Amino acid sequence: MSESLRDSAERQFQKTLSLMQEGKLEEALKELEQAEETAKFLLKDPKNEFFQSNFQKSFDDVFTLGYNLHKIGRFSQAQNFYELSLLISQKLLNNDPENIAYQSYVGGTLNNLGNLLSDMGRIEEAKQRYEKALEMRQKLLKNGPENVSYQSYVGKTLNNLGNLLKNMGLVEEAKQRYEKALIIYEKLLESDSENVSYQSYVGMILNNLGTLLSEMGFIEEAKQRYEKTLEIYEKLPENVSYQSYVGTTLNNLGNLLSDIGLIEEAKQRYEKALKMRQKLLNNDPKNIAYQSDVAMTLNNLGNLLKNMGLVEEAKQRYEEALEIYEKLLESDPENVSYQFYIGGTLSNSGALLSNMGFIEEAKQRYEKALEIYTEPMQYLTIGRKTHSIMKLIELNTEQAKKDNQYDQMRCLKEAVELCKKYQDFFIKYELKHERELVTGAGLSAYIDFLLKNIRAEPNTGKRAGEYKKAIKAVEELKSVEEDEAVSKLCDSTSYYLSGRKLVNEALSSKQPNLELLNQAIEQFKKATETYEKANVCYCVYTGLFEILTEIEKSKEVDVPRLKNVVEEVTRTLSDDDNPSICASFMDLPQIFEEKDCKTRDKLLFDFLEKINSIEYRPLENLFEYIHRRTKDYFEEPFNPIKLIYENWKLKVIFDDPEKVKSKLTIKAGNRTLFNKFLTSEEKENNSLEIDYLEKKYFPEGKDEITFSVRGQKKPVIKSIDYFESIQGNKKIRILQHDCCNNSFEGSNLRIAAVQLKYHAYEEDSIVKLTADEAYYRKIMAILEAVKEKADILVFPEFSIPFEYLEDIQQYADENGVIVVAGSHYVQEKNLEKYGKLFIREFREEDLRKNISPIVIPDSKIIHNEKALAARDERGCGFEEGMEAGEVNHILKLREDLRVGVMICYEYVTDDLRKRLIRACDVILVPQTNPSPKIFYRKANSELNIQLCAGNRAHVMVNGIYTWGKDKTTIHGGSTGVVLTLDKHSYSKLGENETVIEPVDGVMEQFVYIMSINTDFNTSRDTQTGQEPITLKLIHIFEEAEIPDKLKEKGREFVEIINRINSCNDHNALKCMLIKERGSIEKKTDDVETSLIKQFSPLTNKHIQNLDERKIEELKEKCLFLVIPNN
Repeated sequence: MSESLRDSAERQFQKTLSLMQEGKLEEALKELEQAEETAKFLLKDPKNEFFQSNFQKSFDDVFTLGYNLHKIGRFSQAQNFYELSLLISQKLLNNDPENIAYQSYVGGTLNNLGNLLSDMGRIEEAKQRYEKALEMRQKLLKNGPENVSYQSYVGKTLNNLGNLLKNMGLVEEAKQRYEKALIIYEKLLESDSENVSYQSYVGMILNNLGTLLSEMGFIEEAKQRYEKTLEIYEKLPENVSYQSYVGTTLNNLGNLLSDIGLIEEAKQRYEKALKMRQKLLNNDPKNIAYQSDVAMTLNNLGNLLKNMGLVEEAKQRYEEALEIYEKLLESDPENVSYQFYIGGTLSNSGALLSNMGFIEEAKQRYEKALEIYTEPMQYLTIGRKTHSIMKLIELNTEQAKKDNQYDQMRCLKEAVELCKKYQDFFIKYELKHERELVTGAGLSAYIDFLLKNIRAEPNTGKRAGEYKKAIKAVEELKSVEEDEAVSKLCDSTSYYLSGRKLVNEALSSKQPNLELLNQAIEQFKKATETYEKANVCYCVYTGLFEILTEIEKSKEVDVPRLKNVVEEVTRTLSDDDNPSICASFMDLPQIFEEKDCKTRDKLLFDFLEKINSIEYRPLENLFEYIHRRTKDYFEEPFNPIKLIYENWKLKVIFDDPEKVKSKLTIKAGNRTLFNKFLTSEEKENNSLEIDYLEKKYFPEGKDEITFSVRGQKKPVIKSIDYFESIQGNKKIRILQHDCCNNSFEGSNLRIAAVQLKYHAYEEDSIVKLTADEAYYRKIMAILEAVKEKADILVFPEFSIPFEYLEDIQQYADENGVIVVAGSHYVQEKNLEKYGKLFIREFREEDLRKNISPIVIPDSKIIHNEKALAARDERGCGFEEGMEAGEVNHILKLREDLRVGVMICYEYVTDDLRKRLIRACDVILVPQTNPSPKIFYRKANSELNIQLCAGNRAHVMVNGIYTWGKDKTTIHGGSTGVVLTLDKHSYSKLGENETVIEPVDGVMEQFVYIMSINTDFNTSRDTQTGQEPITLKLIHIFEEAEIPDKLKEKGREFVEIINRINSCNDHNALKCMLIKERGSIEKKTDDVETSLIKQFSPLTNKHIQNLDERKIEELKEKCLFLVIPNN
């Protein structure tokens, strides 16, 4: 670069920067173009002293220039200077890669460039800049984790990226970014609670999160975020920026309230937001952000007023919004965001005017929208432009049905021209489905245009030529259509038009051509096969053919015979046919009674003309189908053909992904399940999959799933019944029951698993329980013993009869404990009683179901139904077995904690178990099971490979029971828990340490209390101060169980227990336990001398290691619940 050129460039650049620093923006802009070129020259010259000595200042100046240009809406110029500042900062960083200030410059410029590109609607480019900025800023934070500026930088970029991802429809990713940003700023605010900047950012992120949650269908949560935002903003100083934030939140809250039908409240919020935003704009009329904000709220208020039926007020708001948006777009015609907003308001205004009956004005709005879009188009505006084109075609074809002949022709011609004009647009942006619709509508309008033209044409020869054009258009329509229905309609239309062409050719001369007329009849006959209305022409021209044949037989017409033929013909015509046709036929014999030949020829010619101009009603089918299909594009553009629900996933199969050109929103009720653009893979597979668990959505039996795409008038609604197929094609419905009102708090979930003794037997195809007064007292004593020690109490399968449930419900209400009350078979004698206690009533079809009642405090009882019978429950031959159930409830204790219940054999069924594993943190398995080892094998295989994150636990609750006629052999036992553990805890506990196996072959009764740390994260090997689980036993001892020959020793054992329970001296208790315990090895003398070992080998095992234990820990090793004889 020459010295003079360099000097000139430096002066030009300095002058521009000086003007910007002085705030003389308009003057600076005049120097802008030359300054841009100057900057490029300077940057290419590495030896330039100006840049060498003032590089950092140059960066600051250029960055400020870009920021100020962005602020006043000069986006393209702002981009140039941001790009320039990025080049400068990267050059600085290249020269000194470890310089954190330069790293910060690059990160800041990338972030602001992302903001600018987002405002310009260049979404993908903006996303790339944000991600690079985030990477750079996170690197800074990693090296200086206590630096509050770095923390704030990361928080800002996360928030910005969240905004962008939300607009792209990537709602889950956006939510993650917002939540991370919120954590950062809340932590900053904690350290400096008076910092208004931190308060402001917390409010801003809460507002953004509220908007996102609203879109996702979490209405209450969104409302809470907005209200919390307003609460924060109201405390901030009277600063214009903070007032602007309040306006934004009020506007968003208005959107939310409008969506949930609270119209008046929404109106109040919009009006308050509008007042606030207009005040800001009045004080700073050139501020483009304030202008855009006012226009947005006016548009939203217009939508609300339109829905309220206040059409004139709505129209006024739209016009006011348009006036502002048009000025913004005039200042920056290529700004995609402005195009998007003004296009939306023009469409809203067009729809309103159309509903009001002002079709021409509505068309003007859509035409105006088409003028604003510039190439290359972004995804934001492609959908808008498509909508305007198709609405114009729809309005023109609608108008062609109603107006006079001239206006009908004009509207049809406009529709045809629109279709021709925008073919390239649909091809360029691969809008296959829309192109097909538009092409079909265009050709249909062209055919309609030709036929209206034919009707006005008196010359039959010319009419035949026009029919030929129409036939060619129909053939072209068929060739471009993939719709089978359109193809069939085209065939029928083609036959019909061919028939009309042949009729006109046959009647074009004074002497009708009967051969051509006969060919025409054959064409009408073919059309009739799929086109009922073509039957009119078939019957009329068949009748005409017979009449003309009769006339041609002789020079003199036999009038009486002709009358008979006419009567036969008119009888074939239905009452729906044009009555004037029948009248014309009936008048025909009178024509031939006319003596004057010229008059007779004239009357006959008029008759043939009248017959030839039969209404073309058969084509109404084609026109109506094509028009309805275009109309359906707006009302039901996306219509899934099949929904499949399996393993917590909803699979949506659709016929044509090309129908979805904008974000597809799928909701279950108010809950948003999907809100984004289809991926190329989803389009290719014609399907998408929604994982309900990832969405934290648990269905409640049945749902109405709604599908909507931007611009459609009404959503498509599909019903779904959430049955899952499991082993043997059995159907089961997995439901969630919300127990959050029971206020489970803290990290430790306390579960009491009861292993108790009972006798079960089979009678009348069901399993029954021997339950006397002593058994009832035992159950009540167990409930009393654990009431302050457990959150959930679980009894084994079959162990609780129906008759105990009312007392257990009272216990649950009084103590806030959830009780899984074993299970029992539904019996006929109790059918009418269930409704009093259970959420649902039971009917005859529920007989012989094995159900597990889940007793919840302050609620009616819910239940699970055993879906798969164990061996002893299955029917055989003439003997009925257990009736398969079809309901399973998951208990939601809090947002991040769910408990499942599986009855015995269900657990070893992979299909059902794997479904619950994905959904539940804890699974409870009440069972009456002689072989529990397979259950633990399954549990270990699942939990050791850690299919799911977190501290997952599966609790096996088995009884010790006798079965049938054999009342001496005891089965079952081995109650225990299997959980995911980190390596250290696993090696410490061992594989079976948490399972209570029989000691010395003796099965005992106990309550196994496990406190599971739900915050424990198994993915980390070491967690300071964290215990995954703590365990203790309450041993159950029944005096009634002591054999007669051991009565005396039994009383002594009870006395020992009482002494242990009452001893509060550490040394005395330790000595007592050492004295009373026996060896853990099998020796005859130990059995004779140690009553603890004799009556409770399990207790004896647990009191072996007593050193270094506090008195509370010693006592917990030998907790006993004694059940007396009376």
